[in-house]
Amino acid sequence: MATIELPRRLINPLQQLATEQGSSVEKVIENALTDYLRQQRHQQLLEEMERFRAQHEQLKEQYLGQFIGMYNGRILDHDSDGGNLYKRLRQQHGDLPILIVEVTPIPEQEFVRLQRRVL
Repeated sequence: MATIELPRRLINPLQQLATEQGSSVEKVIENALTDYLRQQRHQQLLEEMERFRAQHEQLKEQYLGQFIGMYNGRILDHDSDGGNLYKRLRQQHGDLPILIVEVTPIPEQEFVRLQRRVL
């Protein structure tokens, strides 16, 4: 495990919060960082959704009925099977926040966040 130095001004509030939660400072920090990273990933995917909507007309011409994997406004891969695309993208790009979406006639869709299973 890596050692990270914290500013002194954070130590007392973290100790107090850990005591209130009946937890350790390490666990409080771990939970806070996990939440922060989850929020950042969510924000990245929201921004990717906006790029998808902005490019929808062009995407529709080439990928209608296909699932695409989009990262930073760029198509990384596509497939008619979203599950296969997901597996391939994870193998090739690891845990990048890649938007996987089906290109339909209209850009507005209900986006669903897939949960990864931890074994």
